Amino acid sequence: MNKLYGEYAASRLVGHFGEMSSWRFVYPYLRDKRVLDIGCSDGLYLRYLSKDSQGIEQVPVLAEVGRKKGLNITNGDLAQTIRQLRDEAFEGVLCSHIMEHIDSPVLMLREIHRLLESTGTLVLGLPIEKNIYRDLLRMDYFNGTHIYAFSVRNARKLLVEAGFIPVRVFFHLPKCRNTVGRILESCWNLTRWPFHEYLSIAYWIVAAKP
Repeated sequence: MNKLYGEYAASRLVGHFGEMSSWRFVYPYLRDKRVLDIGCSDGLYLRYLSKDSQGIEQVPVLAEVGRKKGLNITNGDLAQTIRQLRDEAFEGVLCSHIMEHIDSPVLMLREIHRLLESTGTLVLGLPIEKNIYRDLLRMDYFNGTHIYAFSVRNARKLLVEAGFIPVRVFFHLPKCRNTVGRILESCWNLTRWPFHEYLSIAYWIVAAKP
């Protein structure tokens, strides 16, 4: 696994402060499934998943924090640990803001495809590098560890190349933790407007293994 991921992971927010409010849109796709959470931090999303789900975290201190919460987290290099897992071991895979930090995203996606049962679900979270908040408002929330930038179009192509069928995209807006913000974000995802991607800061893409 690329060392830049380790640098990024070590600086991540833990606990509920790092959670994306838009998680509520993709959670139903993973609810009650046996899920592998790749790059799970301290169990940011793993805590919501079924008891037989598990996570992989590269940073020892984050993995240990999660284990103290009673979560099933393996500490180790993401790529190496994934290769040791058996075929079709999971009904779902969650991979949030990891792909942009690794050397070969398509190889990782093919490994994820191998790990999923037939009709399994992948939920992939990705940042939007080109957006209005960075261009006009100078909100630069990245830390120089991104190797790749994925537009929604490119992410869809990559998923298809790895054997997946893209199902749905949900966009994430900044600072939507209060009630008004959550309503706005819900409305934002009910329709598609021109420049929709440019006006968001991140997105989730749900894909199925046929």
